[in-house]
Amino acid sequence: MDRSNLVKNFIVSGCKLSKDEKGAKVDASMFKQVVGSLTYLTTTKPDLMYGVSLISRFISCSMEQHWLVAKRLLRYLKGTTNLGIFYKKRGCKQLTAYSDSDLLEM
Repeated sequence: MDRSNLVKNFIVSGCKLSKDEKGAKVDASMFKQVVGSLTYLTTTKPDLMYGVSLISRFISCSMEQHWLVAKRLLRYLKGTTNLGIFYKKRGCKQLTAYSDSDLLEM
């Protein structure tokens, strides 16, 4: 993954994962380690949560298509190392957050 290209989005639009038994199986141990590491990173990079929750559904039956999504998440991480939440022990107690979505009034 050191020489991999960066990606701006961690999942391809329209990507549908399934528990298809016809695909090529991957090393379950490595897949579990990557998913576990990505899960740990969601505490400081909450933008990963959707992708990690998507691939964690297939931890018991990991196939090539699931591994490709996990690798894409790693490529996204490589390009966004400067983004995330930094927790300080004695930092400012005020939280400022920004979102690019429109809020609906109810």
